[in-house]
Amino acid sequence: MTVTLSIVGKSGSGKTTLMTRILPLLQQKGFRVGIIKHTAHGFSMDHEGKDSWKYQQAGADAVMVASETAYALVKKVTPVCLEELEGQMKDVDLILTEGYKGSDRPKIEVNRAATGKKNLTGLTQLVARITDTPQEDGLPTLHPDDAQGVADFIAKTFL
Repeated sequence: MTVTLSIVGKSGSGKTTLMTRILPLLQQKGFRVGIIKHTAHGFSMDHEGKDSWKYQQAGADAVMVASETAYALVKKVTPVCLEELEGQMKDVDLILTEGYKGSDRPKIEVNRAATGKKNLTGLTQLVARITDTPQEDGLPTLHPDDAQGVADFIAKTFL
C-alpha cells in the first residue's frame, strides 16, 4: 500500500533541499519513492517551438512525450485533488508531496531560523518538525542537516 506524506513549510524553508537529500536515502533502504510537487501557479514543461508545445498550443487536451525509459504527460484538468494524483503513482511505496498543507495527509513541517518566519498554523496531522530552533509542542523534532535521521524517521514511522 502506498503511503503519502506531505512536506510543508513556507517558501524558502528548505523543503526541496530536504526532499532531494532524503530521497536517495529512502531508496537505499529499498523503498520506491514518488514526488508530487504542488504549485499555486500554472506551469509548463514544454519549450516554445518544440512539437509537444505546438500540440498544446493547437489545443490538445493531453500531450505525452515518451522515450524508451520514461514518459511525461501534460493534461488539461479541472482542479485536481491529491487523491487523483496519488492514483497515478500506485507503483511506489511512498509519495512525498511538497506542499498540500491543507490535505488530510500526515505532514512534516520544515522551518529554519534563517528564514525569520514563524511555523505554519492550523495544520492537521502534523507528525514532526524539521527545524534548527527549539520547539515546545512535544512533536518529534529533527535537524535540517540530519537527512539520514529524517529518512530513518520516515521509514520507521510510515514504512
